[in-house]
Amino acid sequence: MEFYGFLSNGQTAALVSPDGSIDWLAFPRFDSPAVFAKILGTAGNGYFRVYPEETAQSVSQEYVEDTNIVKTTWQFEYGKAVVHDYLTVGRPELRRLIRTMVPMVVEFCPRFRYGLVQPAPKAVNTGAIFRNPLEREALVFAINANPRALLQKIDTSLSHGTWRLPPGHYELITQYVADDEDRLIEAADAIEDQMVDLEHDLERESLNQTLKQNIAFWRHRLAMLPQFHGPHQEAYRRSVLVLYGLTYHIDGAIIAAPTTSLPETVGESRQWDYRYAWVRDGSYASEALLMAGDHVGSRRFLDFLFNCIDVQGKPFAAPFFHVDGGLIRGEHELGWLPGYKDSVPCREGNAATRQSQLDIEGDFLWTVWRYYESTHDREFLRFYWFRIQLLVNWVELNHHNKDASLWEFRDQDDYYTHSQLMCWVALTYGAKMAEALGEKDIAQRWQKSAQKIHHLIDNEAYNDKLGSYTQAFHGQAVDAALLVMPLYGYCQTSDPRFLGTLKQIEQQLVSGHWVYRYAGDMLGTAAHPFVLATFWLARVYIRLGRIADAEKLLDGMLKYRTNLGLLGEHADQTTGEPRGNFPQGFSHLGLVMTLLEMAEPRTVSNSFS
Repeated sequence: MEFYGFLSNGQTAALVSPDGSIDWLAFPRFDSPAVFAKILGTAGNGYFRVYPEETAQSVSQEYVEDTNIVKTTWQFEYGKAVVHDYLTVGRPELRRLIRTMVPMVVEFCPRFRYGLVQPAPKAVNTGAIFRNPLEREALVFAINANPRALLQKIDTSLSHGTWRLPPGHYELITQYVADDEDRLIEAADAIEDQMVDLEHDLERESLNQTLKQNIAFWRHRLAMLPQFHGPHQEAYRRSVLVLYGLTYHIDGAIIAAPTTSLPETVGESRQWDYRYAWVRDGSYASEALLMAGDHVGSRRFLDFLFNCIDVQGKPFAAPFFHVDGGLIRGEHELGWLPGYKDSVPCREGNAATRQSQLDIEGDFLWTVWRYYESTHDREFLRFYWFRIQLLVNWVELNHHNKDASLWEFRDQDDYYTHSQLMCWVALTYGAKMAEALGEKDIAQRWQKSAQKIHHLIDNEAYNDKLGSYTQAFHGQAVDAALLVMPLYGYCQTSDPRFLGTLKQIEQQLVSGHWVYRYAGDMLGTAAHPFVLATFWLARVYIRLGRIADAEKLLDGMLKYRTNLGLLGEHADQTTGEPRGNFPQGFSHLGLVMTLLEMAEPRTVSNSFS
């Protein structure tokens, strides 16, 4: 399945189409308004395309090995054109390196505020400055050419730039600047000063020095990990790189996905903004990095969330945060955008910020415990002990409340089994951390509270007629979140009650290698399977010793990766196209965890109970 390529520099992200068009780019951060938003509408909402004047025999894309840099190649009978696309690490900057034997066309059409605001362009020697007339921000666009005389003038009649590039070597530089007019001129001059050196670089090397440095950055990140000897090594590395690409390098925050409003179901209204640091999603990703051997990357996210804790009220004031730790202020619709394949509304922000989600403290504390279990870093626990107590004490006092669940149901608060399970996790592993620090009285109190929740779940969430735990207390339906019960040590996978639950999930929610998260919600029937749930099921099978069944699920899912090895939150079973925001951290961390456990099933079988 051909789909978009994912670019990242650890500050923001872009999506490049199979035909060489940047159709999504938020500047300067992941959660900033987009300057290219064609993916959510039309060319009028902003794009940046590079393409050959004549029709190619073939077009192909691939990642530069072990990086988040995409290479697009157009093949002709007498030669080829190659474009390397990357976001510069450490700068709000997009670069496109071109080496072509045929004439190329460049169309640079930025639109500020998700396509709403046309820029005010100003031609400069190397390209143009595109200013936002409503805000103090601009894009400085420059073309470095070899030789420079090949460049033609900019056409500013439609508030965009169009260039024809004869055969040669070029680098297109787009830099975001948020400042006054003097700063814009300085940025343009700085790029101009780079040109002489860059010209020689373009002439001598197929990859210039800047690109080489960015390649080295991503490869260094992977090289720091222990070598993975399990199956599907390329898929494993790509998924780890996606998690790195979703990490805000400045403070370690991990976002759920780099996009907003890509639909779960085309033509309907299931589309949301995922460009934030969810406690749940980030904790899952942090655990995956930890298990992959990246203790520093995992800890950086834990540090980020510990420093988001509110000591006055609910420790996590919201289920997710901006990448700088700030609170998201609601959700609003971007009514001028026609949506991906006419799927509206498009949204900025997320109304779930006002929800109560009782699982998130347990999600986080589980990963804190796993970090300690892996590193024995008592200093880390002691440093954050005050905050750990705030989290666990809050759960102890509030676990009896209804919530929206991990599925973020709107106006359907209930006593959800998974939420209560994660309250048990918070108290159980909070007690273990207390024991590690010699806080015996606190440990005993929390463990007693955990036992009460365990008793409550066994009595209120188990349906004797079904022979299964259910999605909510006294319920009839199951959901895929019940699969994690043995993953957190609540029970053995061989427990008869869990086996009955597994049977119900297999009967009601599993179709081939697909697993649906539930049958339906406030918006109707769940149309597409949930990729992470498939990996949950595979991990359960591994613990049960059903390795062949786990491999079948895994092999099936790998076939639904895009041509660049990426996964969405969901997938269309008919077309194979990713659904939901893309690429999705949930899906890639699930693949990482499954492959790690597939490689060494003996080390995970019921080991956390």
